[in-house]
Amino acid sequence: MQISVATVIPKVPSFTRFYQFTPNPAQHGLKKPNHGLSVQTHINLPAPCAVKSSSTGFLSAIERAIEEEEYRKARAEVNRQGINIEGYSIEGHSIGGHETCVIVPQLKAAFDIGRCPSKAVHQNFLFITHAHLDHIGGLPMYIATRGLYGLKPPTVFIPPSIKEDVEKLLDVHRSMSQVELNLDLIALDVGETYEMRNDLVVRPVRTHHVIPSQGYVIYSVRKKLKKQYIHLQGKQIEKLKKSGVQITDSVLCPEVAFTGDTASNFYLDPRSADALRAKVLITEATFLDDNCGVEHAREHGHTHLFEIMEHAQWIRNKTLVLTHFSPRYNIEDIRQGVSKLQPLVSAKVVALTEGFKSMHL
Repeated sequence: MQISVATVIPKVPSFTRFYQFTPNPAQHGLKKPNHGLSVQTHINLPAPCAVKSSSTGFLSAIERAIEEEEYRKARAEVNRQGINIEGYSIEGHSIGGHETCVIVPQLKAAFDIGRCPSKAVHQNFLFITHAHLDHIGGLPMYIATRGLYGLKPPTVFIPPSIKEDVEKLLDVHRSMSQVELNLDLIALDVGETYEMRNDLVVRPVRTHHVIPSQGYVIYSVRKKLKKQYIHLQGKQIEKLKKSGVQITDSVLCPEVAFTGDTASNFYLDPRSADALRAKVLITEATFLDDNCGVEHAREHGHTHLFEIMEHAQWIRNKTLVLTHFSPRYNIEDIRQGVSKLQPLVSAKVVALTEGFKSMHL
């Protein structure tokens, strides 16, 4: 039985998306809640409740509807896989101390390997930020599984300081399992550039963890006509080009940056400039509240949400993806934390929450 009721409902909560917050809701077609105004409400009530006509019974129905909506959205968030932003899909798991593997299929890339989730196996490029097991533990499995599937050997980037140990690790697994582990292992240092393909390059960026670490910035390579030829007409430019004259310069545009684990010093380091102006910055926010404060985060080489808020002025990205939350938090905690940051930055702020639970489930 359907009951149509016109009434005044004070402060009806709005249901925002759990994982995505936008700088200006009006720009994205979202309407602000119209608290305290008369609204036309249609509710499908179960048969036992339909006979109640008192205001108490009606408000109980409203509460149940709210709970059901929260439950539905919580389940959708828990089941959600991946975020689509700026032309990129961001997928994977990043739970502090447990596992971090962030996948960007459009780049054929995985950042850190965690426990080697199945989606990571099909990425040709792997970028390791540091040697903690929740970031590098699945490396032998990643290489071996690609071989099992007949995929080409992957290109694995690592900080130069751990190259010798990584080679020893792989040799141990080759000896124990009696299988080949074929890969192209690249020890890429800060300041160096590697061409992933003709229109894509990568450069490491310095990060600040408790052991040697580095992040990575992926750049698109674009051609720009040299200044001395700007005044020429099309036929003149074409003639120069056919004669072998180099008429363009290569311009690097930062697309996606990934920090891995890092203390907040990253935001104040001048060498982080490209990472902080990439279209997408994927970075950590391990701690979100006062229960684990800023000093605790710094002591363990991590970043606290409060520090990101403090350094928000340096963030020039179009989208900021927060990851590596402590497992002590649930989805609602993360949503609340992100909502504190969003008004301080022009970037769209989203959180990678795959693997986290909701308080409503």
